[in-house]
Amino acid sequence: MYLKIPLTLSILLILTSNTEANVQIFKQWQQMDYYFPSPAIRQQAINSGNYVPENIIPIDVSVDYRGNLDTTRVFITMPRFTTGVPASLGYTKSSSTYSIIPYPSYDWHSSHGKNCEGITSVFRVAYDGCNQMWVLDTGKIGDIQYCQPQLLIFNLITDKLVKRYRFNRNMYVDTSLFVTPILDVADPGRCTKVKAYIADVTGFGLVVYDLEYNKAWRINNKLLYPYPNYGKFTIAGESFDLMDGLLAMTITKAPLRQDTERSLLFHALASATENSVPLRIINNATIWENDANAMPDEFKVIGTRGIQTGAQAMDKNGNLFFVLLNPLAIVCWDSSTSYKTDNIKILYRNDETLQFASGMKVVTNLSGEEELWLVTNRLQKYMSGSTNLSETNFRILVASIRSLLNFKDKCNGSSLRNDQTIVFPDRNSI
Repeated sequence: MYLKIPLTLSILLILTSNTEANVQIFKQWQQMDYYFPSPAIRQQAINSGNYVPENIIPIDVSVDYRGNLDTTRVFITMPRFTTGVPASLGYTKSSSTYSIIPYPSYDWHSSHGKNCEGITSVFRVAYDGCNQMWVLDTGKIGDIQYCQPQLLIFNLITDKLVKRYRFNRNMYVDTSLFVTPILDVADPGRCTKVKAYIADVTGFGLVVYDLEYNKAWRINNKLLYPYPNYGKFTIAGESFDLMDGLLAMTITKAPLRQDTERSLLFHALASATENSVPLRIINNATIWENDANAMPDEFKVIGTRGIQTGAQAMDKNGNLFFVLLNPLAIVCWDSSTSYKTDNIKILYRNDETLQFASGMKVVTNLSGEEELWLVTNRLQKYMSGSTNLSETNFRILVASIRSLLNFKDKCNGSSLRNDQTIVFPDRNSI
């Protein structure tokens, strides 16, 4: 059975009803190679330590669909965990010989934190549906805060900056690292009434930015913190410790089960639970401006999966997609059901290509079909310093959501609870 999508309108090749064939590799690399303005500038970056391939790891992916494959841009972020990253945001094309073309230009990245009018370090980006990309810049290289964290909004037609918002000092702490933005657009097609929800992964907070009123507020809650029992990660037999808090967020497309309003779903990286808070609560700036710790009981655990996961994304039908660490699998949860392992369905497993999914987006292509895009980066190798640049380390994967779901509207497949390779912890220990 084939899903007919014009080749010029979709990256996907052939989609079949066999889920093992549904996930395609768009690109894969041993290391990230950059386009530089000239060979001399490239050599200068190498000599100065500003280009060290083993220090570079891709974290997020987004797609700017154009009229054909050659003009469609796939954006990738490479945070500056340390020095040696020439550019923290760039794109590739299907025909590109380079891993990364710096965006919007090399000059925006070349000061390495010395010029706060540029871009310092980006973990993830978001689209608002109005041909605009929101870039969340941490302002940090390693542990050094060179610049204030900032949001940059670029027009993807002109590639010009249309908005910059720098976060005030009371919006972040010394340990802060702003890593994930997601957007809620109240006026689609205009994008003047937009709220950005921002994860502070090591400052253990949530920041809300209101574009309409050009202001931000910070929110603290215990569910934004990591769980100590889930601070050790094991991927493909290699382990490392990482006590990261709030990382992944999404917004429900419809009321969550018995709720009467839309909610923010979220989880810490070092955790095994999914949580929610009503948008009505976190969107009310007056609640938080005088007390960032207000309304603690509005944040609720909605269920447990017993396993760590990173990025997540939801489709138009309310299906939440994420990739587990054990098993290494793309799974799906229908958000109209209760959040438990019986209702989390395994869609696709691959112990090689799914090491570790750090960025994920649901993207609508020019044929109107939703696709799941993700970047995997073998994080365990990077954390242990054992990355081998002669091996394939980084991949961009893409799949048609219709084909992943076997051409149904809701999640279906084998239940996570029925996977005999998993030993689930006692619910009371989570």
